[in-house]
Amino acid sequence: MMYFLSKTVGSLFEPIAILWILLLIAFIRSWINKDKKQAFFTGFLAFFITVIGGTKISSYLLSSLERPYIIEDLNNIPQCDAIVLLGGTHSFSDYGVNSMELGEAFDRVITAVELVRLKKGKPLLIGGGEYSSGKHKGLSGQLVKDWIDNWEITDSPVYVLDYSSNTRDEAMHTKKLAKEKGWGKIILVTSASHMRRAEAVFSKTGLEVIPVGSDFKGISSSQSDYRIYDIIPGTGGFACLGNYLHEQIGWLYYKLRGWL
Repeated sequence: MMYFLSKTVGSLFEPIAILWILLLIAFIRSWINKDKKQAFFTGFLAFFITVIGGTKISSYLLSSLERPYIIEDLNNIPQCDAIVLLGGTHSFSDYGVNSMELGEAFDRVITAVELVRLKKGKPLLIGGGEYSSGKHKGLSGQLVKDWIDNWEITDSPVYVLDYSSNTRDEAMHTKKLAKEKGWGKIILVTSASHMRRAEAVFSKTGLEVIPVGSDFKGISSSQSDYRIYDIIPGTGGFACLGNYLHEQIGWLYYKLRGWL
């Protein structure tokens, strides 16, 4: 009970909760003053925030993209020619260990390294974009490679793919390296919600792809609590909704570009 009360009170100080409260106050005032248009507008916004931020609807939507890529035991993954880790797992930090500021998707790195440890693929390919901070500039994937080398996590070869602005770039860079090395079958590691699009793009290059999902935000969020409704809406639901819409729009965009 005390945990529930402390969590509820703490939620009141989140920006989305403050906005929700202000909208409720505006709705009540408009209703009392019989300003129907204003009441409808503020009421609709408050209701939208309640549904997205206070329920698990967004989590269920995102988890629908993730569930096809659940793997109970990584030992069941077949051995492949290489393991490909997509970027977006971290950012550059002047003060972080190995200059890395870990992001929510860093599960991808842990999953990829575990697959290397299990000898599911000897070489590890790391994708991603660039970072730039003051005098520092380079490939984001190099930061992960440096961490792996410094900690002596594996003696397997680690390659950093050239700069990639999107998943298709990572696929094309992988295809080029795979052609040079004679690789035909890869394990692809990325967030489970992103895997449908990533798998399709990589398969389009002619490579045989074994998808291994990670970073199950939607499933974790939907299973995190026995309650299906939070009295005070939070930001978690909006994060899940943003990821879901990003993937759906991204799929359509890639489809229109002929990348799938």
